[in-house]
Amino acid sequence: MHSFLPRAAAFLCLATLLFPSEATVYAEQHPVSPSLPAEVCNKALPANTTIGQPQNIPITSSGVLRSYLLVIPPLYTAQASSPVIFSFHGGNRDAIDQLELDELTSPFFNNNSIVVYPQGINQKWEGDPGQTQNDTQLVTDIIASLESIYCVDSNRIYATGKSDGGGFCNTLACHPTLSTKIAAFAPVSGAFYIDVQPCTPSSVPIPCSPGRTKVPMLEFHGGKDKTIHYSGQANRSNECLPTIPHWVREWAKRDGLGLKNVTTELTNDTLVYTYGTGNETGLVTHVFDSSIGHDWPSTELNGDSRRDGDAPATFNATSMIMEWF
Repeated sequence: MHSFLPRAAAFLCLATLLFPSEATVYAEQHPVSPSLPAEVCNKALPANTTIGQPQNIPITSSGVLRSYLLVIPPLYTAQASSPVIFSFHGGNRDAIDQLELDELTSPFFNNNSIVVYPQGINQKWEGDPGQTQNDTQLVTDIIASLESIYCVDSNRIYATGKSDGGGFCNTLACHPTLSTKIAAFAPVSGAFYIDVQPCTPSSVPIPCSPGRTKVPMLEFHGGKDKTIHYSGQANRSNECLPTIPHWVREWAKRDGLGLKNVTTELTNDTLVYTYGTGNETGLVTHVFDSSIGHDWPSTELNGDSRRDGDAPATFNATSMIMEWF
């Protein structure tokens, strides 16, 4: 594994600017496999592509016509391969809602990564209660399509998402194949459903079979979340939601990091729990904001905080996700 110190130092500077009272260093998570020297790709953009503007792309997956929004970043070039970020919308939301919420296509946060917003069937995802669609195959098919058309760094494909979309990130991270294709995961307010009853949220077994060890996981959650409770739910839609601390600890154990963590105050109402030591520091990281609800944390009002009547958060999840990826 190559050194992450230059990137970590850069994040320290960013953290100092965003949060003058507290600065926390997050380790850069590594690609799925060591990156090769950049090669000239020479794949011309499709003629109808507008840089920085979302395009609705149809795709047939598992015999079903699906779609996703695709945004090519301002600094995309055929002279180098670009990272790809998948961002999955929440339940009863759509791809446009997620694009507007996460701001991953804003040049303020991202100039280099291709961003993909898949559309869930019935605005839900595989792993949600009662859902039977094959969304893991959809992601596999989208990756194959992107790699055939665009200059994609196949070792730097990432996934984030909100609520049910955050839960689907966990489904991907636990998938035997896609966990080896997606380098790192960053669910926000994730709904990590487990199809089991009865349920004890603080100790429920969490089935997960990733195809590799050391899966990087960054999770955000609000202490006032009334939709996906921080303390878990024994029965939501007849399924179990683990407590968030239990879910995080299980990832730390799964990654071989143990249960010891370092707790850091990011802002007055936000704590960061990092697991791992040495070059694995922060391989599993949990960000807990005691003041917000079922929100994508942002220092400006967004669709989540307006809906719930919450004040803006004291940090930007999107900044942290982009630095961590």
